[in-house]
Amino acid sequence: MTASTSPSALSDTQVTGIKRGTTRFPHYDAAVLGAAGYWYPVMLSRQLGRKPAAMKLFGEDIVFFREEGKVFAWRDRCPHRGIKLSIGKKEFPGTFSCRYHGWTFDLASGVLVAALTDGPKSPLCGKVRVQTFPAAERAGLIWIYRGDGTAPGDGTVPSVERDIPTELLRSDASIDGRVTTRRGDWRHAAENGFDEGHGKYLHRDSIFVFFLHPPAWVHSTVIQEEGGWITRSATDFAFQSDYPGLGRWPKMWPWKSTRFLSRASIRMPCSLRIHLGKWIHFEWYVPTVPGHHRYIQVVVQHGNPVMRAWFRIRYWAYLRWFFHGEFNDQDARVVEMMSTPPEQLYRPDLAIVEWRKLYEKTAAAGNAGPISITPQSGGTFEQSSPVSAPLHP
Repeated sequence: MTASTSPSALSDTQVTGIKRGTTRFPHYDAAVLGAAGYWYPVMLSRQLGRKPAAMKLFGEDIVFFREEGKVFAWRDRCPHRGIKLSIGKKEFPGTFSCRYHGWTFDLASGVLVAALTDGPKSPLCGKVRVQTFPAAERAGLIWIYRGDGTAPGDGTVPSVERDIPTELLRSDASIDGRVTTRRGDWRHAAENGFDEGHGKYLHRDSIFVFFLHPPAWVHSTVIQEEGGWITRSATDFAFQSDYPGLGRWPKMWPWKSTRFLSRASIRMPCSLRIHLGKWIHFEWYVPTVPGHHRYIQVVVQHGNPVMRAWFRIRYWAYLRWFFHGEFNDQDARVVEMMSTPPEQLYRPDLAIVEWRKLYEKTAAAGNAGPISITPQSGGTFEQSSPVSAPLHP
C-alpha cells in the first residue's frame, strides 16, 4: 500500500497555499493517501465478526478476517481472475476460499494451499499467494500497518503500541466509539480537527454545547508535548467583544456556562486528541481513496469498574448521538465542501500551519514516530505564501 505521486500530478493533490502549483509543504501536498510507516485504526473490534469485513484503504481494496482471536488483512483480490475474496467462503480452519473457483489461501501467510476445482494435487499450491498486510487488535480497535508491502512478522514492522495513544492502553480505560466513511480529503479533515476558530462559530448552535457559552475568539500558541503531540495553548480569549462599527457579539445568556471545554492536540500520522475534562476524545482520518476518508472517533474515560460502566451508559445515552453524531456531523458538511488552494489564512490558523510543519518535517526526514519540532510563537504568525518549491518545473 504505497502512495507514489509523480511531480506532474502533484498540483492535483495540493491542499495548501494561495496559488495552485506552488507549495511550502511538498510532502504534505503530495500525501493524498496519507503517510507510510504507521499503524492506522480502521474499525471497532465489535465490527469484525465471523464474516470478512471489506473496505477501501489507501487506494486499495482490503479485507479483514478474524480467526481464533487473531486478525488478518489481505488485499481483496484473488490472484487467479481478480475476484474479490471478501465474497468467498471458509471451507477449512485457518483458511479462506475464493468464491469463484475455490482457490484456498492460508490466512496467516496468504499462500495458496489448495485449488479445490483442480483436485488435491494442484501444482500451483505453495507457488501463489494473496498479498497480506500486518494487522492487529488493540484497545477495542482493529489496526493495519501502512508500509511498503512489508510482510507480517517482518522485523521492520514496528509494534502497534507505538502508534496507539497511551490513554487507550491503560487497563482502567472504558473505550467506545463510532466509525463512518466521509467525503472530503483526509488532510482537510485533520486540519478541521485541529483548527482553532471554527469551534467558536460552527458549533455554537450544536445541541452538545447547549448549556455552554463558547468563547467569541481565542488566540493560541502551539506547544510540543510528550509522545509527539503538538497542542494548542491559549494566550488570550474573550467570550464577548465589541466589533468596531458593528456592535457586541455574541449575545450572552446567564444560564450558559463560560468554562473552557477542550484542549486539542494532534500528532502523526493523523491522530487528534481532545481533552474534555474527565474524559478524552480521539479522532483519526484514514485515507480511503482521494477525496474520501474513514472517520474514526473514540472516547475514553479511566476509573474503577463502576465509573467505567457509568461512562458507557453516558456514551450510549447521549454522547454518541449528540457529540459523535450531531456535533461532529457539522464538521462533515464543511470538510466535504472544502476546496483549496487558494486559501487566505488568518491568525487562528496558526494551529493548522504548525500541523503542516510537523507533517512536512517528519516526512522530509523519512521518519515515523515522534519527532522534535520548534513550534512558532503566537505573536509571529507566518502566512502561507507562494514561495519555495514549485510543484511544476
